[in-house]
Amino acid sequence: MNLGLNFGLNIGMDQRLSPQMIQSLKLLQMTSLELETVIKQELETNPMLETTEDEEMIREEEEKKNDGDAPESEEMPLSDSQREDVIAPEEAPLDKMMGEGAEANKEIDWDSYLEEGFDAGGKHNEETDRPDEYFERTPVYAKSLQDHLFDQLQDRDIPPNVVELVEYLIYSLDDRGYLVADTDGELAIGEKAPSQDLEPLHVQIQEMLDGRRSLEETDTRIREAVHILQSLEPPGIGARNLRECLQLQIRRTSRVSPLATRMVEEDFDLLERLKIAALAKKYEVTPEQIQTAVKEIGSLEPHPGRLLGATNSVTVIPDLIVEEIDDELVLMLNDRTIPSLRISRAYSELLRKGSRATADEKQFVRAKLNSATWLIRAIEQRKSTMLKVMHAIMEAQPDFFKKGPTHLRPLILQDVADKIGMHISTVSRVTNGKYVQTLHGIFELKYFFTASVTQSDGSEVSSVATKDEIKKLIEGEDAQHPLSDQKIVEILKSQGLDVARRTVAKYRDQLEILPARLRKQY
Repeated sequence: MNLGLNFGLNIGMDQRLSPQMIQSLKLLQMTSLELETVIKQELETNPMLETTEDEEMIREEEEKKNDGDAPESEEMPLSDSQREDVIAPEEAPLDKMMGEGAEANKEIDWDSYLEEGFDAGGKHNEETDRPDEYFERTPVYAKSLQDHLFDQLQDRDIPPNVVELVEYLIYSLDDRGYLVADTDGELAIGEKAPSQDLEPLHVQIQEMLDGRRSLEETDTRIREAVHILQSLEPPGIGARNLRECLQLQIRRTSRVSPLATRMVEEDFDLLERLKIAALAKKYEVTPEQIQTAVKEIGSLEPHPGRLLGATNSVTVIPDLIVEEIDDELVLMLNDRTIPSLRISRAYSELLRKGSRATADEKQFVRAKLNSATWLIRAIEQRKSTMLKVMHAIMEAQPDFFKKGPTHLRPLILQDVADKIGMHISTVSRVTNGKYVQTLHGIFELKYFFTASVTQSDGSEVSSVATKDEIKKLIEGEDAQHPLSDQKIVEILKSQGLDVARRTVAKYRDQLEILPARLRKQY
């Protein structure tokens, strides 16, 4: 048994990403809102960065030009050696930049650039003076479901010990407005601590909610609290399941017939499975009457909590715009929400020869200057990569942009990656969370990448186009004689789409369309 130490020499190649490359990758996968936030934070922490939207700065520069006073920092053409170090974003693909290794970390000799009047940023946008005004986004407070219910309690004369139980029940509601058990033991019960004499009642409430105790077996104060909660608006709030939610609403409305009420009370299991024939036979009525009752029940709200819950409407701002001009598709970058950055001239003066700044001050400014320049380059590289990917998508999907979603072709990420000469992970980062505005609506870039359905002749059809055809067939069917999955297969085959029945069933489920027997109208 050899317990000695052994020494060996291994030779291998290892590729590592520099911090700048990691920053570029992170910016590439950010949405416009995330990028705007990052830029705002960088503007606050990096004095070397400024935006070109500063009207006073632009006015001062224009006045200097009009007066004929040529500033010392007037821009001069870069020499050949300087151009090799300062690589334009469009000339430095991300994949190539990632392979530069140690050269990417090499600090730039800013003294020589500043002598020539080098000014990074501020010239990459077509418009230097934009008419848009930028305002600080102020978060808007929206009342939660609990806030609405607490407001309703203010107008009621309820004993304090019962009020505390009602509040405990309100905090036990989920987003649907249903009472649910606190399985994790992390129930929020407000800022004030619960009374010690009510803690046993809280235990009873949890036992009632998880099914170990019926409501009738709980304390009278709990039953009163549940009754008060269920009497609040909207109707159905405080139910423990869907059936109880519908029952609470039926008791407070007159638009539900006695037949619909009996179905909910006595045969909810048959109602859930839409056993129309069985219900018609049991209640000795026609199937048409059962379906009318089902429609009455369908007019009720299954999730009353969403009527009062705080909802955040998300506005999608497209990153790219595709328009058809003179029968040609034109791609534009929509970057109006992203401020244009440039290097601050005031701080760059500290790096010039002859400056009275100390060595520590110059070192700080130089570090911030490197960080600012890399951010500007990374943003420009992000724009360039997005345009390349979108151009490749447009070339692969020309019929979609001119004729609509039904003409979407099968496409995978690797196809675009091969076309633009980038890694598939780079394409994936670009397509995730980025949107394009077309003549047919706004779509996420990953929408254009779809699986294919192989035909009998070997050709391929996009799964999105197949789903759209299935949806159109079902929307145009006779309600009294709905199309079965097999019938849809036959119709699609007659139209040139060879799809298996199980594929039709899978796509129908993804479209959230019921089977034929449940779509039938009597």
